[in-house]
Amino acid sequence: MAVDSTYMSASVKSYPLSTSDKLALNKEEIIVKDDELTWDEEWHNFRVWCYNSKYREVCGRDGLAWAKIALFYFVWCMFMAGIFASFVGIFMAIVDKRIPPYRGNSSAIALDTSRPNPGLGFRPQISVQKTLIKYRSSHPESSGYHHGWSAYKNQLDEFLAYYTEVDSRYQRAIDCSGVPINKLRPQFYEGKSCRFDINMFRNRQTPCVTQRNFEYNFGRPCVLLKLNKIYDWEPITYQNAAEVPEQFKALWDSEFSDYVLVECNGENDVDRDFIYEIEYFSQMNTTRIGGFHRNFFPFVNQDGYRSPLVFVHFKKIETNVLINVECRAYAQNIDHSDSLEFRRGSVHFELIVE
Repeated sequence: MAVDSTYMSASVKSYPLSTSDKLALNKEEIIVKDDELTWDEEWHNFRVWCYNSKYREVCGRDGLAWAKIALFYFVWCMFMAGIFASFVGIFMAIVDKRIPPYRGNSSAIALDTSRPNPGLGFRPQISVQKTLIKYRSSHPESSGYHHGWSAYKNQLDEFLAYYTEVDSRYQRAIDCSGVPINKLRPQFYEGKSCRFDINMFRNRQTPCVTQRNFEYNFGRPCVLLKLNKIYDWEPITYQNAAEVPEQFKALWDSEFSDYVLVECNGENDVDRDFIYEIEYFSQMNTTRIGGFHRNFFPFVNQDGYRSPLVFVHFKKIETNVLINVECRAYAQNIDHSDSLEFRRGSVHFELIVE
């Protein structure tokens, strides 16, 4: 049965069932017939569709057809890219790059709580996906499955190097010693910030200095803590012993009213049994507790801003045991959560000293 050629392309031939017509079939033509095609005939059609040497077609289209399609999609993609670039340009032009549009109780940080709530960060942290500090105090370099202590020491050095850089931005930092916060706050919004003197740790002869390898080679590691930055957040510090948590009442001193307090301990009872002695080194005049001075807040994207730091010295801990450590920051407007997924006002890490 013949097929009307009006409905066929130049490269398609009607394929009657007679043997003579089969033998006369051009190898560069598509087989079309009323009956079901055999496997050989379908394979033949597929090969001709992939590449037809007679009509120079690839996938059923010649070079001109493919050029038109490519030109269409190129113009279309360029048009869409132009629209996207124009919207990005408008967005960058109208959005303030220093002040977030949503802050305070309207910020994304406050969505799961009634107010912004900072957390803590710690160093050294070899991988952002891991919170384990594990090393052999007798080996500076890693070997096989055993980690040396030099990698942790080097990362602390790299982190603290930022505090020793003196550039044009850091020169805007000012000495805030003894200056009340109500006089400093207007200067912060002018781009100035308080200078954190990293030499303080060395001048006080603390063990948490690079000259002593941060005590990692003695199995008494120093861990650095910092309070995460939240734009325009300001701590409400405790003003008297009646306001502080119960564990701080016996330690209360008048200088505590100027600090966000920091304390570390084992996360569980069994972890606490493996931690025998902890020292804190910060701007506070005590090693019984750490603190971030309130004069470094609020953070308003000042150039050269350096966050205050607290060193936690695990002076005596059990070796060859996994110890889960939790450090918490304390202020009247810092909430805490025991959820492993949403930690508020705290940080978790593990220690193994071999």
